[in-house]
Amino acid sequence: MKMNFIKKSVLFASAIVCFSSCEKVDFHGINENPNEPTQPSSGSLLASAEGAVSAYVSATTPNLYVQYLSNGQYDEESRYQTLNWDTSYWYGVLTDIDRMIEISENPNQIAAGTILRVYLMEGMTTRWGRLPYSEALQGLENQFPAYDSQEEIYNGLFAELDSALAMIQTGGTAVQGDYIFGGDVSRWESFGQTLKMVMALRLSNADPALGQQKFNEALGNEIMSNSDNFTYPYLADENNDNPWEDRFLAPSFRRDYLVSDVFVNALVGSGSAEDPEDERLMGMAEPAFNSGTFVGAPYGMSNSATDDYSFITEDIIYNQEASLYMFTYAEVLFARAEAAELGWTSEDAEDLYAQAITASFQQWGQSSEDASDYINENPYDGLESIGYEKWVALYFQGYEAWAEWRRLEAMGYEKALTAPDDLLSNATDIPDRQAYAATAASLNEESYNEAISAQGADELNTKIWLFE
Repeated sequence: MKMNFIKKSVLFASAIVCFSSCEKVDFHGINENPNEPTQPSSGSLLASAEGAVSAYVSATTPNLYVQYLSNGQYDEESRYQTLNWDTSYWYGVLTDIDRMIEISENPNQIAAGTILRVYLMEGMTTRWGRLPYSEALQGLENQFPAYDSQEEIYNGLFAELDSALAMIQTGGTAVQGDYIFGGDVSRWESFGQTLKMVMALRLSNADPALGQQKFNEALGNEIMSNSDNFTYPYLADENNDNPWEDRFLAPSFRRDYLVSDVFVNALVGSGSAEDPEDERLMGMAEPAFNSGTFVGAPYGMSNSATDDYSFITEDIIYNQEASLYMFTYAEVLFARAEAAELGWTSEDAEDLYAQAITASFQQWGQSSEDASDYINENPYDGLESIGYEKWVALYFQGYEAWAEWRRLEAMGYEKALTAPDDLLSNATDIPDRQAYAATAASLNEESYNEAISAQGADELNTKIWLFE
């Protein structure tokens, strides 16, 4: 599709050069700088594309959508002020990946690029719904691509992912330019299988038959421990450090994000502000400066007295090198527990539920003994238990948490959340999607109109196919 177009473009350009060279002087590269490559390498293109993962996993807004966080003095973000979200940056990243795939001769490089492309495109469709996919990135050949349905996008992404996984050569050449997984081909394979499992469960409401099939294809190949958690790495360098540290220290020096009262109260539970029932809170947040206890900031309101409330753990907001989670072992275990309860597999849902909570406790620095005590106090009670515990376990995973909360809501066993009273951008509830860029209608009017005619109004509370 896109690769064929790129190949044809290269051949066409080559033909023009050969034809015209008969009538023009050959200057033998006199204007070329020998110290700067004129063509990007596949490694540099992959490294550039991987940078987009940071923007995805560190986004603030989805953590507010699912009410892990509250705003400080300025509460507009938690009241859904932003309606339109631009897709052009993400299509630029996908262009880099397609170019990398075109010029690479390493099957593992191509497979890694394809898996990354699927990861990013899946994140895009869960945000906007219908998007250009099959006709996207064709340049002048198609300047007005159609918006594919989510069903078409998902079918295409599964095909891309299966092709990439089949291409991987575990004993082959390492992936070049890969700073997320250090070029480790086996990590890319495991990431691809985990992504496939997550995507499969995402179909639990929209297409459970296909979801079950794809889930079982991935089962047994996903990550198997907390040590295998997929994270985005950062450095102790202002140009490559953890964006959350930048928000609280240099260069921003702001204290705009607090842990919400919704989240804190849920984890305090039957315990106290000094000794919460769910001790994961001790690894996720800090006691309020003024009281020395865990106090959540009222959600959807202005909270200017920030020292009265709990902040995100200092291990994240004051640490330049704090990695951010992409997928975790706890998330995978909860996925397997839910699949078992839905009858997709023959695994034991209750046992997987206990394993998932234990993995989540350990992920946030708490002991397995504390996890056992918590499980005894909160025994497995079917899908409702999974819905709540998965919401807790996905803390700080932004867009992944928001996608799963909407899916669980569609299934009917989500953690109940209530939107603030005074909403912005004509929102009527917790956002179900993000609207297209403000320029989308003028740049591709016919396709845009077809998309909203099929999907619904270009608003925050139009439900998309996956989560209807």
